[in-house]
Parts: sequence; structure tokens; C-alpha cells
Amino acid sequence: MSVPQASAHTGRPAAAGLFAEQLRHTVVDLWRARVVFVFTFLFPLTWLVVIGFLAGNATVDETGGVRVMQFVTPTAAVMGVLYAAFPTVATALATAREQGVLKRVRGTPLPAWIYLAGRVGGAVVFALCSVLTMLLVGTVVYDVQILWRTAPATVVTIAVGIACFAALGLAVAALSPTAAVAEAVSIAAAVALGFVSGLFIVGDMPGWADSIAAVFPLKPFAEAVQEQFDPFAAGGGWDLGALAVMTAWTFAASLVAVRAFGWDPARGGTGRAPAPAVASRRDRAVDADAPGRPSTARLVLGRIAWTTRAAARDPGWVFFAVALPVGLYAFIMAVLPDGAVTVADVPPELSGAAGMAAWGAAVTAFVNMPEAVVRARDRGVLKRLRGTPLGPVGFMAGHTVSTLWIALVTAVLVVAVGVVFFGLVLTWPGVFLAAAVVVLGTATLAACGFALAAVLPSSKAVSAVGLAILLPLAFFSDIFFLGDTPGWMQTVGSAFPLKHFSNSLAAALDPSGPRILWGAIAVMAAWLVAAALVATRTFRWGPRAEHGAPSAAPLGLRRRGSGYARNSARR
Repeated sequence: MSVPQASAHTGRPAAAGLFAEQLRHTVVDLWRARVVFVFTFLFPLTWLVVIGFLAGNATVDETGGVRVMQFVTPTAAVMGVLYAAFPTVATALATAREQGVLKRVRGTPLPAWIYLAGRVGGAVVFALCSVLTMLLVGTVVYDVQILWRTAPATVVTIAVGIACFAALGLAVAALSPTAAVAEAVSIAAAVALGFVSGLFIVGDMPGWADSIAAVFPLKPFAEAVQEQFDPFAAGGGWDLGALAVMTAWTFAASLVAVRAFGWDPARGGTGRAPAPAVASRRDRAVDADAPGRPSTARLVLGRIAWTTRAAARDPGWVFFAVALPVGLYAFIMAVLPDGAVTVADVPPELSGAAGMAAWGAAVTAFVNMPEAVVRARDRGVLKRLRGTPLGPVGFMAGHTVSTLWIALVTAVLVVAVGVVFFGLVLTWPGVFLAAAVVVLGTATLAACGFALAAVLPSSKAVSAVGLAILLPLAFFSDIFFLGDTPGWMQTVGSAFPLKHFSNSLAAALDPSGPRILWGAIAVMAAWLVAAALVATRTFRWGPRAEHGAPSAAPLGLRRRGSGYARNSARR
């Protein structure tokens, strides 16, 4: 381990050495937070590769010298900057404050400004690495041209963009009362800005969307970088207007962060201590003084209610599993041109509603629910449940039914938006058939989620691996309004249940008459049985340290314990 250079006057490490050590620690910490990798690298890279599959060798000029990917690659680089600098800074600082790290830092020789600079610097490193990764893939795979005459402007624009979104992350961390709120707000804002600014849509946006996006820094940032990769544009690529907008947002966000930032976890970002959480009698699954042993049905119902309330109080769960599918469906339907047709000539209001309902169920059943289960296992909750009247079966039944309920609520909200605003027509037989499809599809994804929880060691791993599987799979399953995808992509998507879930839901809601896709039902049923068998045979109720993983005890203590055990065995 390197030792920071000491100051000759005080004997303490110099500021440069402290910053270098803090930066190294932050980079390692963020790398171990696997969700950061998913959003910073995997998501923009997946989007880049999928658009590359769809665009193929399409060109934008008559000579065929400039490919569409010349303009898609800088957009992917902008995505990497956005997610690396904005949600990463907001979530990391809010989490450090909530865990008391920021408060303890103020009692150490490490200056507060160096700690903050190290946290922001780690996000900067990830942002730069993401940009370099996108450009490397673009140049090697898609023959993207690097315009050296605009390179200085590109470097300055990206640097100002990183500073802008890092400052916004500081402001969100300062204003958020908890780490969960900071994470949900920052990611929700990044996703919403990305769609309004046209980052995820190839083509022109409506005028109202352009007017909204022009107020915020993401659209000027993206347009400036795209212009700097445009071989038809003249000049050095300097966009002073975009730099001015981003600089103004940087100063405004920095001012908010300086005035509102709190170091004490009791104060958070609200300026006051949160009220203590006191459970009322209505919140208890079973009253302690109730006569007799509670029935199994009562215990399971209590577990369902508790799990549903916990999901409703989790901002990240509510956003990704409910608000994002509903909002994304409404937004994309609003910007689609009249007469647009998606897959297999299915009206977009129908295919979009089916896809977003399936996506909401997938996030709940395959990511959020297994993460919650493994988090309970890591804390020893599942092991202790085996000695309670609820038992393992009741616990899993409660989580499964709660997952089904949340998926049904999301589907109802998505379909209601389609009916009220976009002319989606329903029939009562189709509604009942669609409800049955949602139950089967969600149960299949929940079984896959339980299998994922059984084989992965921690809740962080479950969240990261679940998203890493789900995001590419959604593109291959025609979830995100991509239109007619290549045949080989459809073949890959057909091997997994998500595509069949969406297609079955669209067929059930067909206004000309509900249809049952028996082949799709068979695929989902096969995945349900196979995943349930894997989960049943491999799931462990104790923390991972009890089943082959290293114990959390210090190494020296383990050695003494094992030596004592050997001596006892000899005696």
C-alpha cells in the first residue's frame, strides 16, 4: 500500500497524497458497487450495440462514406457521462451521510474538501472510462471517425459536461433526506432527461419536447458532442451556447449543494431530523396478545401486506417497476408519428402497453423481489424465520403474491393510460385473459428471480446481474419500441420468457378478439418449472458465510478458533 507524501512542516500527509488515496479508494468502492458498472458501461454499450444491429451498414450520405453510427456513438458516450457523474455522485454521498461516514470524516485529519473531491473524482474517472469505451467500440466495430480538428472542443465539452452533472449530483445529495431518495430521484431525472432530450430515440423529436429539453443541460451537451463528430460540419466544433448552458447549471447546482449540504445523518438533506419510525398495531402482521396460534392464511396475508408496503415505501422500486413503465409508455406514444406501426403490424398503443406491462413485471419479479429476499438472507432474517410460525413457505408465498399484485397494478395503470389517452380498445374477455397472462408471466419471472437469488452471493450481485440480464433481453424481446428487429435477434429473444410474456399480453388484449398463444404459454410454463426446480434445490436460508463463503470473522480469530477445535477433538 502506498503511503501519501508527508508535509515537511506538520508531519501530516500532503493534500496531494490524501487526494490520491481517497480517489483510489473511491474508484475501488464504485467498482465493487456493481450497479454503477451496469448504468455507466453496460447500459450505454448495450444501447450502442443494439442500434448497431438495427442500423447495420446504413449511411447518411449518398457516397456511403459516413455511417449512421458516426452520430450514435457520441450519444452513447454522453449517456456514459450522464450516468457516471449524476446518479453516482448523488447516491454515493447520500449513502455516506446516512451511514455516518461524512460525520466521522470531519473528526479525522482528512479535510472535508478532499473527501468530497475524491468522491467526485471517482465519478469523473468512471465517466472518462465510459467515454473511452464507447469511442473504442465505435471506431473498431463501426468505423467511426475521430475528427481531430474538433478534438479540443470535444475534450472541453465533455469536461464541462462531467462537471455539470457531478454538481447536479451534489445538489441532489444535499436535498435528499435518505440515500434511497437520492438514488431514485437522480436515476429518475437522468432517465427522464434522456428521453426528453432524444438520447434514446433515433430521429426528430416533437417541438414541445425540444422546448422542454432546451432548458436543461443534457440536450445542449448531446447536440454539441454530436456536432463535433459530424464530418460535414465546418469549423472547430466549439458550441459556446451549449457551454454557457452547462456552466450556468454547474454554478446553480453548486450553490444549492453548498447551502443545503448536511454532514449529520440525523439532518440529511431536509434540515431537520426525521421522525422516529414507530410501528402501530395496524402495521403488525399478528398482534402479540391475540389468543391462540395465528392461522397460516393470516400469517401469509400479513406477510403480503408487509412486503407490499415495503415496496411502496421504496422510491427506487416505485420508480423502476411502476412509474417508469407508465411514464415511458405515455412519452413514447406521445412522440410517435401518426400511423406508426411496430412489430407484426400490431398497433403501437397495443404493443407498447403489452411491452411496458411486461417490463414492469420483470423489474419487480426478476430484480427487486430477489434483491429483497437476498438482503433478508444476508442479515440472517431468513434463517431466523425457520423458527417462527410463518416459516419459509409462508415467507416465499408472501413475497410471490405481493410481486403478482404489484405487477397487476402496473399493468392496469399502463393499460388505463392507453385507454384514456391513446385510443386503446379493450374487451372484457380480453381483460380477464390478460390478467391470467400477467399472473403466469410474473410467476415465471419470479421463479427465475428466486433461482437467481439462490445462486448469487449477495443482494448487490443480484441487483447488478439481474439488470445486466434484463436490459439486453428487453432489447431482444421488442420491449422498447424498436420496430422490426433482425430475424436473429427475434430468434434469440424467443428463447426467453419475456418476449412471450409481451406477445401473449398483446394477443389477449387484441380488440378484434382475444387470442391465446399456446406456444408462448408453453415456453413460459417450461421456464417456470425449470427455474422453480433450480430455486428449490439450490436455495439456502442461512447467510452465505455458512455455506462455503469466507466468514466475516477476523483471520486471526478464525485461526485460534480452528486450533481450539482441533485440540478439543484430540482430547
